[in-house]
Amino acid sequence: MEAATDLITEKINSAALEEKELYTEEETAKIYGELIKEGGLIGIVAQNLVVQLERKRSEEQTLLLDNIEHHIWYLTDKETYGVVNKAHAKFLGLEKEELEEKDLYDIIGVEEADICIANNREVFEKKKQSHIEEWIKNVRGETRLLSITRTPKIDENGNVEYVICAAEDITERKKAEEKIKEADIIINKSPAVAFTWKNEEGWPVKYFSENVKKLFGYSSEDFLSRKISYAECIYPDDLERVEQEIADFSEEEERDEFVHKPYRILTKDNNVKIVKNWIFIVRDFEGKITHYKGIIEDITERKRVDEALLKSEEKFRLLAENSVDCIWMLDKKLKFTYLSPSTERILGYKPEQMIGTNLSSHFKKKEFLKIGALAANAIKNYETFTHYTFETKMLNSKNDEVDIEITSRLLFNNQGKLIGLQGLTRDITERKQAEEVLRESEEKFRKLTEHLPVAIAVVDKNEKTEYANRKYFETIGNIYETPNLADWFLCVYPDEEYRKYVIEKWYVDIEKSIKEGKEVEPFEYNITCKDGKVKVMEISGTWIGDKFVTIFNDVTERVHAEAELQKLNEKLEQRVNERTAELEKQNEDLESMNKAFVGREIRMIELKGIIKDLEEQIASVENEGE
Repeated sequence: MEAATDLITEKINSAALEEKELYTEEETAKIYGELIKEGGLIGIVAQNLVVQLERKRSEEQTLLLDNIEHHIWYLTDKETYGVVNKAHAKFLGLEKEELEEKDLYDIIGVEEADICIANNREVFEKKKQSHIEEWIKNVRGETRLLSITRTPKIDENGNVEYVICAAEDITERKKAEEKIKEADIIINKSPAVAFTWKNEEGWPVKYFSENVKKLFGYSSEDFLSRKISYAECIYPDDLERVEQEIADFSEEEERDEFVHKPYRILTKDNNVKIVKNWIFIVRDFEGKITHYKGIIEDITERKRVDEALLKSEEKFRLLAENSVDCIWMLDKKLKFTYLSPSTERILGYKPEQMIGTNLSSHFKKKEFLKIGALAANAIKNYETFTHYTFETKMLNSKNDEVDIEITSRLLFNNQGKLIGLQGLTRDITERKQAEEVLRESEEKFRKLTEHLPVAIAVVDKNEKTEYANRKYFETIGNIYETPNLADWFLCVYPDEEYRKYVIEKWYVDIEKSIKEGKEVEPFEYNITCKDGKVKVMEISGTWIGDKFVTIFNDVTERVHAEAELQKLNEKLEQRVNERTAELEKQNEDLESMNKAFVGREIRMIELKGIIKDLEEQIASVENEGE
């Protein structure tokens, strides 16, 4: 065996010397193939050497594949793994052997497997390489984006023998690309323009963000092609100062950034704008400046705002000095730093007497503990705090307590740093007195209404239930079970059609009462009460301040009595009609009889006349006879 091995080695070395210095493994494998054909012991040994060579080649390839970060595997069909490298097995949390010859459905989720298999099928069927990005969960349950290239291995018959897959985890790169894209979008949509220009005369531009046109009127291409230089855009009167600032800052070896004082630029339309310019210095390995990078921001409007702010501050001063309320400021230690002149009217102190004093010295201990807690909470939650409005009592110059209302906000400087509190103090002595009078008045109102024979309810301007008297609870029900008017309508008018009619009429009447400044006229409504019975209520109402007092007068018995009376009237009218008809008939009969008697009397008179005439004629004849 050794002799045969030596003979084969000698033949390979001899051939190598004749043709080239050294054969590749592939060429050596071809020589082994020729020697196998010779048969015998040499053929057997050559066959064994081929196996060793293939094993060595496979081990080298496996070692190579297992030491790269990219995922490598091949598929024997659209659903089945062949060999995989260590990176892919580690990604899935398995050993390589656990993946080989396994179905994709056994390894990854059904949904992910369906997507992978669909993409695999396309390569097997179309016999063409594909490149696609897929989201796949790793062993830690993280969804990672893999860029997968699938390459079919075509055999001599044109069929797909297997598909080699190579994948790269591009999750972080994708996120970075998205961030870069997002940053680019933000820059191009913001008023700030990003730039890079060379450290040469005229500052030739190497880069301008796309939004440069919005600021200068020139496109980035105008600058890149040197159609216009940045120096030409600087207002002539400001150019020398800008150049000097760049020169001065550039001489400082440790300097890597600086900010220009605001300067003016000329746009393409010859408009003047004011800009703020941040510069970042780029140096080469020798420390020489090669480029300047930075951001240019249009602050024209801000400058106008600043000027307006100065005017506003002047107006504030005038308002503060003439305000009825006291305007004040405190530092973070709760010491007064400013008070308006109204301080003297409210507390009896001149502003300068209170400036520098601590807030605690102007309140009794109990009151200050409340205020101190509010201030501490505001400062602690400064990011979300808006304002406080509360009532308290403050000591005046005579050490008497004054009823006041305080509205307070946090105070920040131009850099957004918390520096204290600001607010307004209002003397509410008269208001408190008025409220006390109102409270007493309301108490009298309640006492009066509790003994009224009619139901009364009060709602506020937001239609929220506030009060109902005893008669209301006895007849209609618990008003607090219907906290607002909408709930009340649902409760007392269960019939939808009738409820709709009532609501429409009620709001028309309310609007009319507001417009004309009059009461809501009484009108009868059918109300379902707490016992389920329907009562007829005559409802009216009037405004007292911003509250509406509704009066419910139970007219059920009256309505029922009127209905009963109506029935009786109808019956009486029917009886009258019937009796009238009877009388009319009797009158007709009497009239007929009367006509008969009258006709007879007339006939008798006629007969009597005829008789009389006959008698007179007879008498005349007799006289003539004599």
